[in-house]
Order: sequence, then structure tokens, then C-alpha cells
Amino acid sequence: MEGITYRKHERIRKRSEFTTLYRQGKRIHADNFTLILKKNPLGCRRLGVTAGKKVGNSVKRNRMKRLLREFFRLNKERLPVSHDLWIIVRKDFSALEYDQVREALEKILGERLVAT
Repeated sequence: MEGITYRKHERIRKRSEFTTLYRQGKRIHADNFTLILKKNPLGCRRLGVTAGKKVGNSVKRNRMKRLLREFFRLNKERLPVSHDLWIIVRKDFSALEYDQVREALEKILGERLVAT
């Protein structure tokens, strides 16, 4: 059960961490969101998710963030080790099901996902 949780140390929480990631990270653009990846010295995978007010109301934004966190929680072992991943929501995709979001993220991350 340990491997499928989303712990506090796996979250990007400080503004300074987001700023560093924004300046130095590699961007990958998709239809509904932008991913920013950067190697970190901590030895663990971390996730940050943001969705601005332009995307939708709070119910939609929170649902989208929940879907993205669920993807991270279930697939973090397949993501590169010691990397920070920041997902910035650009368009409303709250009507999508989890499987559709998972397919979109797997397509974008492609070669970065390691086979399990």
C-alpha cells in the first residue's frame, strides 16, 4: 500500500520551488495543459498542479486537479526518478473521464514513462 499514496514530501509546495521550476524546467505543451519537468536533488518524484480562474469555477478546477493527482499517485513509479513535475491546466477538461486524462498524459510523457 505504501507505493500508491501521495505523501507530503512528494508535493511541490513552496513558491520558490515553483519559481525555480518555471525558470529552469523543460516545457511540454498539450491541448489542455502544460507540463514542466526538472531534475531535483531530493531523490524522489514530486508533483505540483495549478489551475487558474480562467479555466473554470472552483468545482471544475478542483476536479481537474484531483484527476491529475490521481494519475501521479497511480503512475509515479513509471515516472523518472528525482524529477519535479508541474502540471499547469490551460483549458477546461473537467468533463473528461480519468481514462481520457491518463491517455493524454501518457501520450505527452511518452518516452519518459518507463515500462512497468
